[in-house]
Amino acid sequence: MIKRKSLLFAAVFTIMITLAMGNTFLLAVTPDPQEKTPATSSKEETGKKEEKKEKEKKDEVLHYEITVTATSTKRDTFETPNPVSVVNRKKIEEKAPNNVTELMVEVPGLDVNGVGANQSRPVIRGVRGTRILLMEDGIRMNNSRVSQDFGEIPALVDVSEVDRLEVVRGPASVLYGSDAIGGVVNLITRFPEYDPKKSELHGNLGYRYSSADKQNKGTVNINGNIGPLGIMLSGNIREAKDYSAPGGSFGEIELADDVTVNDSGVKDHGINLQLNYKLSKKDQISFKYEYYKATDAGFGSVDPELYGAFPMSFQILYPLQDYNKYTLKYENTELGFFLADHFSFIGYYRDNERDVDQTMSMSIPMMGMLVPYTWHSETFTDIGTTGFRMELNKSVKNHLFTYGVDFYRDKSVNTQDEYEQMDFGFGPMTISENSIPNVPNAVFQSLGVFLQDDISLFKRTSLILGIRYQSVKAETKETPGMEGEPLEEDTDQTVVGAANLIVGITDNLRLVFAVGRGFRSPNLIDRFYSGLAAGSIVFSNPEIKAETSLNVDVGFKYRTRNVYLESTYFNNTVKDGINRVFLGENDFGIEQYQSINIEKIRMQGIEALGKVYFNFGLSLSANFTRIKSKDLSDPNDEYIFANTYSSKFNFNVRYDHPKDLFWVGYDLRIHGDQKDAQSEGNPVGPFIPGFTVHSVSAGITLFKNSRYPQRLGIIIGNLTNELYAEMSNALFFRPAPKRHIVLTWSTRF
Repeated sequence: MIKRKSLLFAAVFTIMITLAMGNTFLLAVTPDPQEKTPATSSKEETGKKEEKKEKEKKDEVLHYEITVTATSTKRDTFETPNPVSVVNRKKIEEKAPNNVTELMVEVPGLDVNGVGANQSRPVIRGVRGTRILLMEDGIRMNNSRVSQDFGEIPALVDVSEVDRLEVVRGPASVLYGSDAIGGVVNLITRFPEYDPKKSELHGNLGYRYSSADKQNKGTVNINGNIGPLGIMLSGNIREAKDYSAPGGSFGEIELADDVTVNDSGVKDHGINLQLNYKLSKKDQISFKYEYYKATDAGFGSVDPELYGAFPMSFQILYPLQDYNKYTLKYENTELGFFLADHFSFIGYYRDNERDVDQTMSMSIPMMGMLVPYTWHSETFTDIGTTGFRMELNKSVKNHLFTYGVDFYRDKSVNTQDEYEQMDFGFGPMTISENSIPNVPNAVFQSLGVFLQDDISLFKRTSLILGIRYQSVKAETKETPGMEGEPLEEDTDQTVVGAANLIVGITDNLRLVFAVGRGFRSPNLIDRFYSGLAAGSIVFSNPEIKAETSLNVDVGFKYRTRNVYLESTYFNNTVKDGINRVFLGENDFGIEQYQSINIEKIRMQGIEALGKVYFNFGLSLSANFTRIKSKDLSDPNDEYIFANTYSSKFNFNVRYDHPKDLFWVGYDLRIHGDQKDAQSEGNPVGPFIPGFTVHSVSAGITLFKNSRYPQRLGIIIGNLTNELYAEMSNALFFRPAPKRHIVLTWSTRF
């Protein structure tokens, strides 16, 4: 169970804010958001009523956020039974992150894995990689050819294109299928909004500079319409060097001076084109093309000789990633059909090409001496994905049904060249080469059918029930270099469900209860990968089974006009969890692993959040998270899933000028020691030490009422210049940037 002191901390944290602030402000009495319009009412009147209700609620409470990801329908987060976090466009612009992942360090339950301008990825409640479903506008970005520990990079969608970031903490497999065991990250992009009765053109320009990696980035967005035809064209270009980390101590690591985190830079750019045609007031069709290209990126590392780390060095480079995506969407908000009031269909195709180069150098004992050994591989992968999602909504009395079908098919083609070299110091060097891919060419396809019923039980109380059937098939194809290898085929069929209840005790207090199952079908890497990875040897396991999870959330939400409180206890048990286990070392001392199913793994924790808004522009916010993991099939093993911090505390104080002329803010982040992470043999020491990070930021608006207003921003990160690494970046030591400055400029025209 969670330690008692953590429970006490969360309880005291919540009670103190409630007692201190609860009587300071007038309570806000909010209209009942669960009242549903009868199916026979006018859809146009319904839309006007919803807009009016939303405006009234915004006027009554300062903490008002909308989510569509949690229930697949537009819903106030206060009325959502699932734990969900929303980061709006204003905060994205002010924080000026490299990508949306960097925003997650400030959110309860979330963490970051990876370093550099484009290689960081989200962690939710200790779960990372392909156990988190990454989506763009409700369409999955995950593909079947990425490692379970890493997953796809959110940087495929530039942060300047993101209108809102929504994160569902906990399984969401009923609505979105495989991979949503830990949660869902949905990048909701900007969309043309316009009046078809007139034509106009406007846009934005932006620039970002950061000192740690000498980064320069420019963005442009042009949007408008010609009558019913909306057009949006945007682009971005960036060059970031390898960043610098400060000297200092972190655990048992000592760095005398600043160091360069090698392979942490990137050169990338992107182009986006959207066309939207409003056929009528009720339906529209849109087309979107996205292009992203990145070169000179890498996994990131510090020269091990600087801190006496490993007897070997390992380097992962991503010389090229080339990404194209085409999306076609039709939506009708007033279908008037007896089976559906609302209908949407999204079809898409994407092509994702990537080069990965790996190099391992070490000395191995042979013939009574240490022989220099080098292994190098160059892998090319091309994933072509075709898919669609069809979703319908129907309101019947006190029921709101959401149902539909989704499908995707990954076609994976790849090649690999590798060589090994040993230098005995006499005679010619021994060199061996081969072109056998670590993963065969394959097809991975999925078909899912889902149904959800949102039931208004009575005033302020609703129950959401959902169920999904999913069939996933993986099939290898003939592959050059693997002639004669047997072809493999496997199919997973899974049924999952969820029941979420929100109970309104008063107009200001909600109790939430959520139970849900999630699942993840083993992808092509899990099933078929065989070869070297991160300095170790991995063996394939085509017989591996799908993993499932059972998650329980219990908590409350409290909101008045100026105060918002939220606390959640979660318990997520993963059955047949897929994990690589150590098989021993080979004759050369290289570690060997294989993916297997682990009977039961449990992650549990507490998330608490509090915000206070003062009428004169000052706001205070804080959140606390405590996470613990355990391998229930082996009570003595507490290290398997410790992929994040043990505890995290965030605090922010901010002042906004009443007329939005300027703002200033201060952020504090404290991580506790992570003693459940296996760090044996790692130079950081027997556990991952905690750290404290300070940052300040400010922004000013010039010529606000002119035709071309200017916004300037400044952020000073790692104010005390502390040497630290996020937990998942500590075992393979990749420290965070030193004290640095980020400068931003933007204008609107």
